Amino acid sequence: MSGARGSSLAQDFPAAKDPVASPAPVVTVLRGHFAAHWAALDATAKSNLLGIPGGLPLVGPSPDGNPVKRAVTFLHRSPEATAVVLSANALVNHRNVGASEFEKVDASGLWALTLLMPADWECGYRITTHQGAGTAPWQASTDRRTIRMAADAGAPDPLNPLLGAGMNGGALSVLRLPGAPAAPWLAPAVTNRSAGSPAMGGSQRADAAGTRSSAGLEGLTLRDSLSGRLRTVWVYSPPVGTRDGDTPLLLLHDGQVWAKYLNLKDTLDAAIRSSIVPALHVAMIDSLDSETRSDELSGPTGTVDFVANDLLPVLRERLPVRGDAAGTIVSGASYGGLASLWQVARYPQLVGVALAQSPSLWRYDLSQPLEKVLDRVVLRLQAGIYESDIHQTSQELFNQLAPLGADISLSAVTGGHDWTWWNPWLIHGLRELLQS
Repeated sequence: MSGARGSSLAQDFPAAKDPVASPAPVVTVLRGHFAAHWAALDATAKSNLLGIPGGLPLVGPSPDGNPVKRAVTFLHRSPEATAVVLSANALVNHRNVGASEFEKVDASGLWALTLLMPADWECGYRITTHQGAGTAPWQASTDRRTIRMAADAGAPDPLNPLLGAGMNGGALSVLRLPGAPAAPWLAPAVTNRSAGSPAMGGSQRADAAGTRSSAGLEGLTLRDSLSGRLRTVWVYSPPVGTRDGDTPLLLLHDGQVWAKYLNLKDTLDAAIRSSIVPALHVAMIDSLDSETRSDELSGPTGTVDFVANDLLPVLRERLPVRGDAAGTIVSGASYGGLASLWQVARYPQLVGVALAQSPSLWRYDLSQPLEKVLDRVVLRLQAGIYESDIHQTSQELFNQLAPLGADISLSAVTGGHDWTWWNPWLIHGLRELLQS
């Protein structure tokens, strides 16, 4: 792996910028929409509506007949509650938190909130209640972060059986409207209701390094030669009999989320067996704790250098994977998406394809670093329309590079900064990249 440490851009990094807060999108609330419907139902119809497995939230047509919109009704039963709020990813507006609050429908303690949303919306959400007199915590502050944390302090929707997982494995409810791309191969998440232990599904064993493994998912521990820190990598191998020769290699950031909580192994097994994607190997790179992640995944060095100097040589030696840059893909979300773009900008001779999900481009302007390698790399950007600053900076990068002849695309996803859509859209992106 000669030349891995060399980079013509090593002394040419743009300046880092401070974090910015995306403004909450404007969402139309249909007040009274469900209450009018509920009042017209008899007791049997009301019982049936609340008892249909998987039938909630309710998704109906837009009242004005708009074919690209849907009326989405969230229901919650809590007789003791005095206030109820929906924490749907990116939608809580600290300047108008009332737009996310439920209205009480009847004396039984049924609450409802109807939003008019695009027909392809994908989101993770929780429902939080307040009991007793006094102001609800999300109503008692004007600070954006305080309000959002208070609104998100509740639990998944007990009326919606579909669960996903966030960064630390905490359970959240998942809503994926019918207009979103189908993902029948997506495996159930492995959630921790209390966001506790990092459990994986399936039979497991502890190897000599203390890393948990299962069939098709091997734990690997490597030392970062620059920081001296031990790093964990989960290595996925495709099902037996699906591989024909050396496979593409995917390098995937925030590997602990994909391996432990999102059950990427089972998703990949199903997608490969269904010929959605060809057989491939995946290295899921642990980002450790939040402080280390912020320091080492958010810039041009750190994890980027670990991948080039330490991880890739080991993977290419041990696995039947392609050894060329065009057969090596790097992906990640948020800071991981940013690191993916830095990877191909700094080491195009090693990694030639970046699938960047919600890349934190507010932090660095990568237009000039990427301009220097455009003839050697493939760039695929995905950004949620409800993460406005990230979507805007992704659009700006696309607008700067596309006229220069870059092999670049931008997929605008109807979602926020959310593992709920990052999960299936990883496979959607791989399908587009790998299917010939």
